[in-house]
Amino acid sequence: MQSKETRTILLKIFFANFMDMLAFGIFIPILPFLFSTEDTSLFRDRFSPSELTLWYGWLAGGYSLAVFIGSPLLGALSDRFGRKKLLIFAHIINIIAYLIVGWGVSLANLFLLFAGRIFSGLMGGSLITVQSSIADISTPETKAQNFGITGVAFGLGFVVGVTLTVGLTQLAWFTFPMAFILSAVITFLNLLFIVWFLPETLREVSHKTISLWTGFQNVYKAFTEIHFRLIFIIIFILTFGFSFFTQFFQFYLIDKFDYDVSQVGLIFVYIGLLIAFVQGVLLPVVARLFSAEKVLLVSILAFAITFLLILVPQQAYGLWLILPIMLFFQGVTFPTILAVVSNMVDESIQGETLGINQSIQALANALPPIIFGFAVGIDTRFPMVFAFACILVSWLLYVRFYRIWASKRSAELVSG
Repeated sequence: MQSKETRTILLKIFFANFMDMLAFGIFIPILPFLFSTEDTSLFRDRFSPSELTLWYGWLAGGYSLAVFIGSPLLGALSDRFGRKKLLIFAHIINIIAYLIVGWGVSLANLFLLFAGRIFSGLMGGSLITVQSSIADISTPETKAQNFGITGVAFGLGFVVGVTLTVGLTQLAWFTFPMAFILSAVITFLNLLFIVWFLPETLREVSHKTISLWTGFQNVYKAFTEIHFRLIFIIIFILTFGFSFFTQFFQFYLIDKFDYDVSQVGLIFVYIGLLIAFVQGVLLPVVARLFSAEKVLLVSILAFAITFLLILVPQQAYGLWLILPIMLFFQGVTFPTILAVVSNMVDESIQGETLGINQSIQALANALPPIIFGFAVGIDTRFPMVFAFACILVSWLLYVRFYRIWASKRSAELVSG
């Protein structure tokens, strides 16, 4: 049982993260329509359909590449200057970034659109600061369930944001730039909440040298240091496979089940609710019953198999029945593997280490949208098969990691 003080801080972190995801969920459904061939497209008369797809892929990939660069730097800075100061700074920049994107949408200016999303991506590493705050107040036994808070906040925030956007788009006076202005307003309100209510959780300050190249140096470290290399390779492959699926999933829905925009939106709301339920209700139970290392032996393999199950239903209702199974194992796997990474290091470099992890995931998330831009005519079933193969490989690598971990644990017990 966690202390009352810890539970209170976790609740405040949850609210701040929920507000971030609410701001995110408001405009995310709009972005694809800016590059569609529909009347709502900003650039339909300027580019061909294939070029529109390419530009959208670069926009999504550019954001993730910015997260890739910014995450380790923000994580390391939060180890030096504190979590709260970095969160305040990140939210100020995000407010400006949202307003730049809104300005770019109102002018149909591609440069402003990219600039705003890249600035926002560089501050997307603020999630690392949130995760570092959670790590600061968690024990090794409670980290997995506490990290699940970010998943609950994502699911609920995304659902509320998407639902709000769907409602606003029915109003005659609502325009796309207003969505980004609303995101900026919500982020500003969240900034005030962080300033007034969120406590500083950093207990041990790091004095490691930080430079603009920290991100690249840390990613290099992730793949070269023997203690971290295997687990970060596993995370990269796991994330790449899942991200490849998510980038193409809506096209599978359209091709296989003739889904329209509202039906695609509805299924993503369903997914958001499932993520919130799994990480808020089921993950804590799993985390209390089993160690993080043992959970992953089962959850990664089962997660891989669910991608093949997605291909089975011939009617849409079957897909709705399989998604809870997939999202259970997804919702257990990602927070649990994050807990394993966090438990590998001491308190003074939590931000740096979680920043490396986020940067690895951001790089894995950046590649599929870029590939998507060139993937004209791809079989819509292929992403599920590809995701299965990637995650199966990550499981095989994890089995090796587990054996190494178990041997080291046994040696420590014997020597102790």
